[in-house]
Amino acid sequence: MPKILHTSDWHLGIESWIGSKSTDRLEELKVALNFLVEKAKEEKVDLILITGDVLHNRVSPRLEALNLLADILAKFASLAPTIVVLGNHDWQGLKAWKNLKVKNLFIVDEPVVEPLQIGNFNIFAIPYIDVQRLLEFHDNLARAKDFLNWFFEEVRQKINPYKLNIVAGHLMVEGSIESERENHIEVEIKTTVVPTGIDYVALGHIHHQGQLSVNPTVCYCGSPIIFDFGEEKESKGALIVDFEGSQKRILEIKTPCKKLKTFYLSDYSAKTIDKLSDELKSFEGYARLVFDAPESNEVRRYFMDNFECVRKVVFKNEYDSTSILTQIKKLDLLDMYKQFIKGRFEGFEDKMIQTVEEILKEVEEL
Repeated sequence: MPKILHTSDWHLGIESWIGSKSTDRLEELKVALNFLVEKAKEEKVDLILITGDVLHNRVSPRLEALNLLADILAKFASLAPTIVVLGNHDWQGLKAWKNLKVKNLFIVDEPVVEPLQIGNFNIFAIPYIDVQRLLEFHDNLARAKDFLNWFFEEVRQKINPYKLNIVAGHLMVEGSIESERENHIEVEIKTTVVPTGIDYVALGHIHHQGQLSVNPTVCYCGSPIIFDFGEEKESKGALIVDFEGSQKRILEIKTPCKKLKTFYLSDYSAKTIDKLSDELKSFEGYARLVFDAPESNEVRRYFMDNFECVRKVVFKNEYDSTSILTQIKKLDLLDMYKQFIKGRFEGFEDKMIQTVEEILKEVEEL
């Protein structure tokens, strides 16, 4: 029976915790992705779907990240047809990779409503829709939603009842929970827009692994590693979809990756510090320490300097405010800009606002 490996959101080139203890995650991702290559070989998959954000930096990606990407894609393509749908983080230079004509490798940088016919599969694909780049439209979000409705109507008309019909996309589904890293203006779809006759919807963008709908079957496969502490309790890995007659079986694949854990402490008394120090000595992973106590640079320096596993030390007042400060600052700046240009540049205001939103987004991702 046909099998699909569904993986996504690799973010090759990412460096975590730049503001506290910068950590290059490339080696960890290399281990996880090579594990998936071996799993694809072991399971004898017939199709590999990679649903976006293979790279982290869409501007000037690191050479090491590109080398690893090329290596992993070549390995996957040697096993089965491999489709890469571009996401919001992906470097636009990947579009040129289509010209390399690598056997079994398909890079999708624009919506595919004329389905790819690969073996038993009839495949539709849609890369990330960047609302903030649709400058020529008055209501970009509404326009994007209209486009998605059109896309799925086209899909409905081209379903092949004699094949397995697959949609692969880098999209946000209404009701799904974004990670701390994905907090931009997004266009969302409802699972109800997916037409009857679609056998599987493979999605990327959300780093949490999970099935959103049974009929139609809509799944996020999740990222291969845990990128930040907001994801520490999430399932990570990939999915294998096994089509058994009219049924399908979804197998969660857990990739090897470092554990992330937040240690919550009520104070930083000598007793607390001694106990925590003993725990950290044997902890294999990355740790965040949150103290329900006033800020102490001495305590922060002690743990950051003496324990390799510690990546962040925050205090309660910082912890409560940090998660919303960035969004507040961004919104405040945007609101002030809107007020400043209001009534001054008739006919151009929407484009100017969208340009500023795009700049803010680029700065956030640096």
